[in-house]
Amino acid sequence: MSGENESKKPTIEEKHNRIEALLRRYPAKVGLGVLQPSNEVERFLTMQTTEIRRLNAEECGEAAVVLNQAATYIQLELNRMQADAAWCNQYIDWLIAQNITQYGTQYTPFEYRKVLAIKDHDIAMQLQQIVTQIQLRVQSMSYIPNQLRATAASFSDLQQTKRSQRT
Repeated sequence: MSGENESKKPTIEEKHNRIEALLRRYPAKVGLGVLQPSNEVERFLTMQTTEIRRLNAEECGEAAVVLNQAATYIQLELNRMQADAAWCNQYIDWLIAQNITQYGTQYTPFEYRKVLAIKDHDIAMQLQQIVTQIQLRVQSMSYIPNQLRATAASFSDLQQTKRSQRT
């Protein structure tokens, strides 16, 4: 009978997928579910100076909006990934809490004992690999929203310049 109960327990992968699904649905609950990056983001980011000079004020404003939307979308994705990593870290702590004291001595640094405990626990090790992958993705993309917002601000400034030249 206990075998039946154990087989009904969700696996760590199922639990993690459930958390990821919840994190993906949350932005929609606060009105941000429709955000998707536009196909035009790349076009605006790769425009040559001569192309930018030919834009009218309205097109500059559109570029600013598109780039700001992309920045918001990417920031939401980064936030989701960070929340996912936080869940994994908390679950790791829960998994190793009972056994962490058996690693090292009272003089062994906690972080070192934690690493040893994770290495000896298959599920904690899987979660730690997920955390590492997430952290690498977040680190590689963390500056992008700010860079997109700065570029959007440049397009807004150019829009104002072009408007003032018309009058």
